[in-house]
Amino acid sequence: MKKKAEIALSKRELDVMNVLWAEGKPMIASEIPERKPGLSINTVQAVLKKLLKREFIEVAKIVQSGTVLSRSYAPIITPAEYAVGYMTTEVFPFGKSIAKMGFLSALFDSADNDSELIEELEKFIQEKKPR
Repeated sequence: MKKKAEIALSKRELDVMNVLWAEGKPMIASEIPERKPGLSINTVQAVLKKLLKREFIEVAKIVQSGTVLSRSYAPIITPAEYAVGYMTTEVFPFGKSIAKMGFLSALFDSADNDSELIEELEKFIQEKKPR
């Protein structure tokens, strides 16, 4: 797991990662602003460079884009891995169980379908219990 300073993404980094996660396949830099119009190609290129350095993405392959060769990028970390890393380093850095229970309670209270969530939680707990 990455250190605290290494796991938190900036808004722009998260914007790019969300596009890559949603697409589900490697993308070249010029495709990303097409999916997220608020991003310029210059911003995307700078963010991709940072994400590569921080090892959140990798160069998946070199592809033909028009008349030039371009790098395509793919995430190394999944959204779930990022969420867990962020929660454990940013939200609950000290592992206080009371804070975790408060957070879980707030998530539960905001759920649309309580009975469905309760069933999912019960199944999850049964799977995690030691035999």
